[in-house]
Amino acid sequence: RFQAEARTAERLAGGWVTPPLETGSPEAGEDELLWTATAYVPALPLADAVGIAGPLPERALRILGAGIAEILSRVHAGGSVLQGLAPGTVLLAEDGPRLTAFGPLGAAVAAEARPGGQLSVRLGYLTPEQVAGREVGAPSDLFVLGLLLAYAATGTTPFTEGPPEEAARRIAEAEPELDAVPEELRELIAGCLAKDPAERPTAGTVAAELALEGAAGLARGDWLPERLAAAVADQ
Repeated sequence: RFQAEARTAERLAGGWVTPPLETGSPEAGEDELLWTATAYVPALPLADAVGIAGPLPERALRILGAGIAEILSRVHAGGSVLQGLAPGTVLLAEDGPRLTAFGPLGAAVAAEARPGGQLSVRLGYLTPEQVAGREVGAPSDLFVLGLLLAYAATGTTPFTEGPPEEAARRIAEAEPELDAVPEELRELIAGCLAKDPAERPTAGTVAAELALEGAAGLARGDWLPERLAAAVADQ
């Protein structure tokens, strides 16, 4: 699986995915760690960025969402589903977002590669169809993108915080709380969080609605709040 993830990262290289320079895996019977090396890009994980400066402003949210949606669009065009999308696997760099598409927390795999189409549980970013044990597909990535954008916009989950054992029920049954999300983005994020996968927008639609000129075009100039830009520069 590690080698498959590395090949996926190579395939997605460019367009907000830093290409791997080299990967290493032990020979059969050897007790060594799997590893990968990429070019260094000064950046902060989204989770750290929100911890430092709080929720992102609307323009930064648009660039973040458009960049990730552009990656998802490429993944889905190849018939795959992305895993590992979460605040710890999305980085904020000076020129835009980055996705750690493979490694301990991120992976891209073919939709049919796992029994029942199950999507890995990564940092609690579940989907209603995963909770129900149904087939996971491209719309599942859009639900997780909705969770990610709501987190970036508010600093918390759009589903009421509570005991971890109730997280699956809340995701499957509760309506998202989006009052703190910027009004201009609320409808789009709510669409991503639709319980019915068929009602969610495509990645291409999300990318176009967030940044018609593309994430790179919108990100020209400073896209991060001053405090975050300084923190990224220190990395």
